[in-house]
Amino acid sequence: MLSGRAVVFERYSRATPLGAYLEEGRRFREEGFIRTDYPPKRDEVLWNPKIMRMPREELEKIKTQRLKAIVKWAWEHSEFYRKFWKSKGFHPDMIKTHEDVVKIPVLTKKDLRADLQKNPPYGTIMVPELAKYIHFVGATSGSTGMPTFQGWGRVELDYFEEQQARYLWTFAGVKPGVVYANYLNMSGFYSWGPPLVETAMWRCGATAIAGGGETFFTWKDRHMLIMKLWKVDVFATTPWLHRWIGEQAKLEGWVTPFKVLLLHGGAAAEKTKEKLMEVHPNVEKVISVWGTTDGHMAIEPPDAPGTLVFWEDTQIFDIVVPGSYEERPEGEPAGQGERGELIATLLTHYTMPLIRYSLGDYVKNEFICDPTPELGITHCRFAELIPGRVEWMFKVKGKLLFPIVVENAVSQIPDTTGAYNIVVYDDNMDKLKIKVETRKPIPPPPEYDKEAREIIARELGLSPEDVEIEWIRPGESVWKGYKLQVFLDERKK
Repeated sequence: MLSGRAVVFERYSRATPLGAYLEEGRRFREEGFIRTDYPPKRDEVLWNPKIMRMPREELEKIKTQRLKAIVKWAWEHSEFYRKFWKSKGFHPDMIKTHEDVVKIPVLTKKDLRADLQKNPPYGTIMVPELAKYIHFVGATSGSTGMPTFQGWGRVELDYFEEQQARYLWTFAGVKPGVVYANYLNMSGFYSWGPPLVETAMWRCGATAIAGGGETFFTWKDRHMLIMKLWKVDVFATTPWLHRWIGEQAKLEGWVTPFKVLLLHGGAAAEKTKEKLMEVHPNVEKVISVWGTTDGHMAIEPPDAPGTLVFWEDTQIFDIVVPGSYEERPEGEPAGQGERGELIATLLTHYTMPLIRYSLGDYVKNEFICDPTPELGITHCRFAELIPGRVEWMFKVKGKLLFPIVVENAVSQIPDTTGAYNIVVYDDNMDKLKIKVETRKPIPPPPEYDKEAREIIARELGLSPEDVEIEWIRPGESVWKGYKLQVFLDERKK
């Protein structure tokens, strides 16, 4: 008998899409890809050693099998993919190995939104029979006007909770007796809220607190009290809210209890991580967690810092020259070591397949596939943390920059809170205009402003005269919910 919250898959005819879907879910469990005897014993180091240390040859074979299967499934059961792929000259028979994923036309949010608007609420990409059995709906932020939705059935949820448990147990030490507080967004259809992350906590046997980062500033006194009373061990939110809470606790005269910080919602600069360790003295680990509403994830292993491991039994990534798929359907592959646009394929999402989907993130085309030095995890890793999205790139004096580089500089300026807003007013600016919170009087002494501009200029490869700082008081920077709005776009749309 399965322990924990084991999913019971009913016996449906495999001849139907629903029956085949549920059969696949059973197979994932029977073959050990989803652990069912949870929680493990506390002394077990890896959540799922069989899969997390799977030999490379087996992983490659699994990726090929699953890519062929999901492409065939989408062709047969999704009206959207049949029409989309036919219009681009693609057929499933073109896939021989997982490396052939680059032959599949790139799917963009623009494509999804067009279909969604014609066929609300999900468009024709959803498999009709499975759409009747959706357990959970997630959505993107819709910052460009129209959100895109992702339907999760029981198989997708089951596997996603497994993926979460792999890093929570193994990297963050989330085990029975540990208190975990999730301060990600809990509203607006956000997919990493209670239906997914908290259920992974229960698999680990931990105590889960669903805090809700977007409510923090409305109820901050209540949230700070809960953190003290419950002595939270593992705390998950954005790097900026982590910093704000630590700074506020110091001002109030108490020390946060956190031992592990999980950084979501944006990559943290190295200097930011150092500051987090300063304002949270009990912290032993600071771990970056990258993920998407759609279900992708990559996590920074403690024994391979600065990289991001991703579970290859569930997803395939490739990188193309940004926007090159507008000229050719499959896009132009980025050169080895070059940075480009991240394209992703989910191998275990059948209800709403996302195949060769442009995530818009900007990352180096370099992967490390040697086992991690201590844990021996064999799944590949991004060679660097993902710095941001393609749309976040901006230029000053012709130099291409990212907010994370600016953040690394701001974190080195004395007497600042770490909060800042970059003002982007043109595609190629002649000056970096930035708002920075300081505890100095406003305006601060001229020598302080001079030193700050020199620090930023040095980190960005600019001249101090190319940096213009608007000093603001603590609490005056612009936030969007639990995320610092690091990028204020004032360009004409």
